[in-house]
Amino acid sequence: MTQLGPDSLLWRWAGDNRIGFLGPTIGLLQLMHPAIGAGVLQHSDFFRDPFGRIERSLPLILGVVYDDPDADTGRTVRGFHRDIKGIDDDGRRYHALDPATFWWAHATFQFMAEQVADRFDTHRLTTAERERLYQEGVEWYRRYGVSDRAVPPDRAAFGVEWDRICAEVLEMNPAVEWVLDSIYRPKQVRLPPPLSHADPIFRLAPMRRLAYEPVRLAAIGGLPPIVRERFGLSWAVRDQAALDALQLAVQQGWRVVPWSMRWHPRARAGWDRTRAERAA
Repeated sequence: MTQLGPDSLLWRWAGDNRIGFLGPTIGLLQLMHPAIGAGVLQHSDFFRDPFGRIERSLPLILGVVYDDPDADTGRTVRGFHRDIKGIDDDGRRYHALDPATFWWAHATFQFMAEQVADRFDTHRLTTAERERLYQEGVEWYRRYGVSDRAVPPDRAAFGVEWDRICAEVLEMNPAVEWVLDSIYRPKQVRLPPPLSHADPIFRLAPMRRLAYEPVRLAAIGGLPPIVRERFGLSWAVRDQAALDALQLAVQQGWRVVPWSMRWHPRARAGWDRTRAERAA
């Protein structure tokens, strides 16, 4: 059985604070899935408090990786999804615990961890490391206690299924349109923490646009090209050049970030716990 812990690649990247650059992309890819989009529209306060939803969900999802396995955090997360079901506007039944639906939500986080390494880290994954990271992600999924019949057996099969869903399954819906509108017209929504508590200058329209430009680059640039093409999301050569510069700046600048600031609090708690256990 694949083990998760301080020596795993998943611990190295899943709770790294650079996941913040992937957050908007992951959110879009999840919302574009018909069942997840319908569940959010019908069961969530997403439109009223989108960042609050993320702030409440992400710690538990990372806890499935970094918490003590005896905490059974995965089954707690699964329990929150038990009653998320219904019929969407096209008459299709959905349930958040349908294995294919639940797996897609997880797959986007698998994608997130790999993208942190590929785009925002100086380390280059070998083929063996990429496979190892994927298998560790499979163990992450199994901790939820949901059927794994939809889970591809290896990284190559994951890539095939990922591409199929991006090309054939994902679709536009009001939740996705709202997020895209927020990305392209940031004055319509409040700033995410910590900018929402920053100097009032960030509440001025020009500064909001400046603050959100990295968000737009990371969110749209992080989408698979087929998704951008299917939904007509413009992406120019200059956009790619700007994103490349942003990624390079993060790669080079990350080495001077203090260790304590590199991790999401849930991940840092896991590192601290295991270090204390090893020292005992």
